[in-house]
Amino acid sequence: MKHLFKTRLTLPPLTGATVRGGLGLLALLAGELRGQTGSAPVGVMSYAAAEYSTISLGVPLLRPAVLTGKVSAVTGAKVTLTVPAAGSVLPLVAGEAYFLEVIGNVDGVTTTLVGQRFEVDEAGTLADAGGALSVDTTSPHNTAAASTLAGLVNYRVSVRPHWTLAALLGTGARAKVNAAVSAASADQVLAWNGVGFSVYYVRSGEVPQWRNTATGAASQDGAILPPGVGLFLRRQAGALAFAVPGEVRTNAFVRPPFTGSQIIAGGFPVDASPADLKLAASAGLTAGTAPSNADQLLAWDATAFSIYYLRAGQVPQWRNVATGLLDYSTTAILPARGASLLLLRAPVAGAVLPQMAPFSL
Repeated sequence: MKHLFKTRLTLPPLTGATVRGGLGLLALLAGELRGQTGSAPVGVMSYAAAEYSTISLGVPLLRPAVLTGKVSAVTGAKVTLTVPAAGSVLPLVAGEAYFLEVIGNVDGVTTTLVGQRFEVDEAGTLADAGGALSVDTTSPHNTAAASTLAGLVNYRVSVRPHWTLAALLGTGARAKVNAAVSAASADQVLAWNGVGFSVYYVRSGEVPQWRNTATGAASQDGAILPPGVGLFLRRQAGALAFAVPGEVRTNAFVRPPFTGSQIIAGGFPVDASPADLKLAASAGLTAGTAPSNADQLLAWDATAFSIYYLRAGQVPQWRNVATGLLDYSTTAILPARGASLLLLRAPVAGAVLPQMAPFSL
């Protein structure tokens, strides 16, 4: 499984660039889908970037589930669902990356594990003649420890393929972005690796494909964009506009423990505030008297970052370095289609930061 994390680059300053885009058509088909077990509301989000601009990119919509069912048993890292029947071949594709997400309990009341996610070991699952799902218990994208798996019995879960570079932005002749023989001439996707940016681009040639500047000729078409993780997209010539259809998450969205700085995106197609994402000192984030000793949120705004920091006080507040005493803790500064760079002074390991669904069906 490939992940969008590797070499280092600083984000270049851009001037005179503009970014356009919005939610576009967000169709929450709640009325039509109520009462249909296993169905999820669907929507479409639109994205746009002007020529020679940089945009932040968050993708809260989900690829359609390939499997939804109740957990009937858990043995070690193997999860058995009531459907399909035991011994059936599960509908996974070899080489595709999937995750399991807990969407509810059959009793309609218990919510302890709702929103937790675990990476699926696709190869192990396909090799299991018993039809059980194998979980990759070592994945950094898991939101809970392996010991939690045993508690999944009687929870309903969905299994979905991850967004990948190829699934999101196309590849080869169908790539939505400008391809070139070098990263310098192509559109670039920048992913945070903990200390800087990994650079991806579509390499033109006999076998056009996504590549990482750090890994050379190895195809990165299958590099995943984990839920809640954002990107930056740097556009070259020509304006870019594209739409992303998908399903809308209706359960709480839980993030893995924050062990380092990262580009964060929301779990729902609605603008959110730091409070919505539980980004607070009470959740383990570091508050300080100045940006230099506090956790920061850097929100990209077309040509530059707006810098927020968690100001210490009787009630810590998210403040913007440019606007002084104003508190942005409950202001929707995190756009649904965008992403922000969260810079942490210390790990927030073990914290559970659930983002609740901002709507009801």
